[in-house]
Amino acid sequence: MKKIILISLTLGFLTTQLLHAQTLTYPDKMPAKASADKKACIVDTLDLEKDLMLYDNDIIDLTIENLYKALEKYDVKFKKIVVAQALLETGHFTSTLCLQSHNLFGLRHPSDGSYYEFDSWEESVKAYKDDVQYKYDGGDYYAFLNRIGYAQDPRYTNKVMRIANGL
Repeated sequence: MKKIILISLTLGFLTTQLLHAQTLTYPDKMPAKASADKKACIVDTLDLEKDLMLYDNDIIDLTIENLYKALEKYDVKFKKIVVAQALLETGHFTSTLCLQSHNLFGLRHPSDGSYYEFDSWEESVKAYKDDVQYKYDGGDYYAFLNRIGYAQDPRYTNKVMRIANGL
């Protein structure tokens, strides 16, 4: 973590120096193309900083570690079980539904059964909390998943349990 902070601070300093140097290099009346290139350079630098730091409101890469952080952020209960569900539902984050629709849990619209599409996988975590766990009122979580008919596969909770035990 210290390395990430040090890298971030260094990048911030270098970005400031780069922007200052660009200001001195280019006159106020810059050609349109050069102006656009300068803006692109600034965005690329900021994106690099964003990739190096994990902000509270902006989890970037879908990893098991970051999924746990998002579950914590949204106060999702039974994190290990929910991570196991995501791994099972997405084929370890490789399914088309995961990669294109950012849906980690196979969440569907109740009206027509179509899959939800999210702008980010973190939105999928929030939807799980809001659309699934709000129904939980205590007891065995696996029994809860069976009771609400979370999946059609009768062996679903056994598969989730096996994955969770391996985490």
